[in-house]
Amino acid sequence: MKREIIKEFISALYPDDIKCIVCGREIHPNRYGLCDKCKLEQNDNYCIRCGRHKVGIGDYCGECSHSVMYFDEARSCVNYDGEAKNIIRRLKYGNARYLVNTITEFMLDTLIAASWDFDCFTFVPMHKKRLRERGYNQAELIAKELASHTTTPCRAILEKTRATINQARLSRDERMKNLSGVFAVTEKPPEHVLIIDDVMTTGSTVNECARVLKRGGASVVYVLTFASVPERPAKDGSEQNIKNFRR
Repeated sequence: MKREIIKEFISALYPDDIKCIVCGREIHPNRYGLCDKCKLEQNDNYCIRCGRHKVGIGDYCGECSHSVMYFDEARSCVNYDGEAKNIIRRLKYGNARYLVNTITEFMLDTLIAASWDFDCFTFVPMHKKRLRERGYNQAELIAKELASHTTTPCRAILEKTRATINQARLSRDERMKNLSGVFAVTEKPPEHVLIIDDVMTTGSTVNECARVLKRGGASVVYVLTFASVPERPAKDGSEQNIKNFRR
């Protein structure tokens, strides 16, 4: 009996059935659930406003030089490419909710580096019809898991009041029109709010959420996503971002 207890204890400490979340290869347990060969493209050269990977040497990406941003700062952990796309697709459409743990570990690292001061986590809401179809809101799962690692609460401050068409194939202008007036606050937001989402594409969704939060009483709104679509180089090869930027 004693030998069996020791064996179970060792097995718990050093399990042999932990697999890489990307390739499925057996690995030694680690925070990120990845093997040595599977890497996510880290978002290191990022725009200091929207947080997406930028082209060139300036502080800001080309989008932030001519777009109105209601959030104050945003950060993303990895570029929305390759395996990161696969992870998010499995989380959103494959019921792979266990991936929240890995996603959260990456986001905690980015959050610590950002050194933001905020009063609560919140998340991009999902319309009740879509929520019934999927069974969960991945942004909510991530926000609650992040909150569980901190002393900061997660609050459902936003709601989506009407269903919208899928944004995946819409242009930036079409996305903004599609989202106009669809979010509302459920309670008065605190002064500093951090919005959580899984991925930022154009930033239209989190930007509209930030606008609604500020209209509801928040003074500072941050955004943290697991991944974001990198800035693309200009077709003529010119540098898109600028060194000096006026809000």
